Amino acid sequence: MPKLRNIVKALLPHGYMLARKKNTFVREYLHWKESGDVVTFDKECRFKTFVSVDGFGCSGSSAVMDLLREYDNCTVWASKPIFTSTKENFRSLGEMDLVRHPGGLLYLEHFIKHDYCYYHDTWGDAALKAFASMVFYSDIYRHFPETHRLFFHFFDNLIYQRLPSKVDLVNWYLNPFGNITDMFSMKMMTLSEYHNLCRGLLYSLFNLIFDDYKGDILIIDHIFGDCGYDMKHFNCILPGTKKIVVARDIRAVYVHANQKKLAWIAHDSVEEFLKWEKRMYLGHDFNDTSYLSLYFEDLVKDYDKQVERIEKYLGLSPKQHVRSKEIFNPRISKKNISQWCSYSEHQEDCKRIRELAPILCFKPT
Repeated sequence: MPKLRNIVKALLPHGYMLARKKNTFVREYLHWKESGDVVTFDKECRFKTFVSVDGFGCSGSSAVMDLLREYDNCTVWASKPIFTSTKENFRSLGEMDLVRHPGGLLYLEHFIKHDYCYYHDTWGDAALKAFASMVFYSDIYRHFPETHRLFFHFFDNLIYQRLPSKVDLVNWYLNPFGNITDMFSMKMMTLSEYHNLCRGLLYSLFNLIFDDYKGDILIIDHIFGDCGYDMKHFNCILPGTKKIVVARDIRAVYVHANQKKLAWIAHDSVEEFLKWEKRMYLGHDFNDTSYLSLYFEDLVKDYDKQVERIEKYLGLSPKQHVRSKEIFNPRISKKNISQWCSYSEHQEDCKRIRELAPILCFKPT
């Protein structure tokens, strides 16, 4: 029987459910502005290297996050996977959405780069309100009130003009945030000025959140995930960025999506699934040396070699691997690379996937 609470949720008007937690970012920003609080962004960060660990949807990037938790000079920002047994306490913030999500830093950069927001105020207004919404509903904003003033300062630096209003102003351009009535126009700035502003925000956030940290390498789950592979571009925003991309035999992903009924992965047919996967891998090159690519299956089956590759890429020493196999143990994870073969109802589909997209199926190195 479905829980009564879930039934009630399904029946209630969607708008009422949203109203339970209205976006009050702009209101809080205005209170901060009136307070006269002065914020100066940090120009240096306690971390020197920032590693974005990315995947292609259920491809095993969390295994690399677990592995890097075992090093004494790596601070890891990610949710704890359910298959680990460690009792380690750490900040469970999941994937970082501040840079890559709609409304995030790369989204705003697009408006600045193409001058959309300067010649059409409704675009600038929509971009600023998208940022306000993305931040307000983020884990950082919810769990770390001390970061609010940093976001307000960043937001304030983007605003050219505010038009106060006591009535609802409907902005049909990308603006679903009906309880934000004021209109904003966006300040003109160069990409270099914008990147400096982004760095200041990120440095200040990292220095504030990680007051208790290990080493000078910060490992973040998907900070630049889904945003392409232009490492030069990423380093303009956050110098010292590196990227580890984790792939997995897509037959395992297909079976997992079917078994778990994952709505965000196309799996109703092999054809639709392959279209989805090919889009996910668009632009990725296993031979590109500006980032590190590896297979989850290789990490389990050829553990020592893959760990050596990761250490070389990040400049880690084996001596720093002080908790080897305590959090990520390849012996425990073996079941995750062979499980998909045991579902007989999906084997014909898996054969077709192997025939139609062999490059995306795991081959031992």
